[in-house]
Amino acid sequence: MNNKDEQAYLDIYAHYYNYLNFVGLKKGFSLAKVKDSINDTFLYLWENHGKMICVVHHHNYIITAFLRKLYKKEKFNAGDSIVLDDLPEFLLSPSVEETYITKQSQSASSRVLQNYVEQLPAKQRQLIYQKFYLGLSYQEIADTNGISINTVYNTIYKAVDKLKLLLEKEQTPLLTLAITTILFLFVFFFK
Repeated sequence: MNNKDEQAYLDIYAHYYNYLNFVGLKKGFSLAKVKDSINDTFLYLWENHGKMICVVHHHNYIITAFLRKLYKKEKFNAGDSIVLDDLPEFLLSPSVEETYITKQSQSASSRVLQNYVEQLPAKQRQLIYQKFYLGLSYQEIADTNGISINTVYNTIYKAVDKLKLLLEKEQTPLLTLAITTILFLFVFFFK
């Protein structure tokens, strides 16, 4: 490696050190174990830098490598973990501001989403309500409405797709958040 590569490596190490430290402590590991795992991770990255050319998502790679080092069974023992009571309160729960912002964002997203759901045809609106608001399974919706399960899948898919198109037309930050919420709900309840 040349000096430019070494400096880039040191910049990455400095950038990720506090973040990985926070993640490790949040997972319940001792400070010593976390620091050792961070150093082991970056030692591995240093020694294998030639193999990293094919890595597309470097952030995910670094986090995954760190977590693997952290959870490595042969090095973990009960003395390495810390009790959650020993952590400062701010690491255990979200701040008041964060909670307020989250609630406001969810509330605004729900209102926007509800306005667009009301624009759907009655049958799509009914199935969306049963799936996402009542939490019924696809089979339960099919049985309740006397339709095939394939019809349920197709109708809900078309409704979500239509909502996505309606929301994309607006392209405001709030609507972008609503799109994300819809996609999350769809993926979460699609199982």
